[in-house]
Amino acid sequence: MSRTLKTVLGLCILLGFSSCQTTGDPTQGGIFWSERKANERLDERRANLGAIEADTARVKKRNQVLEDSAARKRRYLAE
Repeated sequence: MSRTLKTVLGLCILLGFSSCQTTGDPTQGGIFWSERKANERLDERRANLGAIEADTARVKKRNQVLEDSAARKRRYLAE
C-alpha cells in the first residue's frame, strides 16, 4: 500500500471518529455510550414522571371533592 493511500485512509478514519458523539441514548445517534448522559436522561424522565404523578394526584383529589359535593346534593334533594 502506498504511503499516500495510507495517509488518506488514516485521515478518513480520524475524521470518522471525530464526527462521532457520545450519547446516553443509542437511538439518538453516535456510537459511543455515555453513562453520565444516560443518567441525565433518566433524571429528566424521573422528574417528568414525578410532575405527572403529582398532577394526577391533584386531579384525583379534586374529583373526590366534586363527587362528595354531588353526593351531598343528591342526599339533600332526596330528603
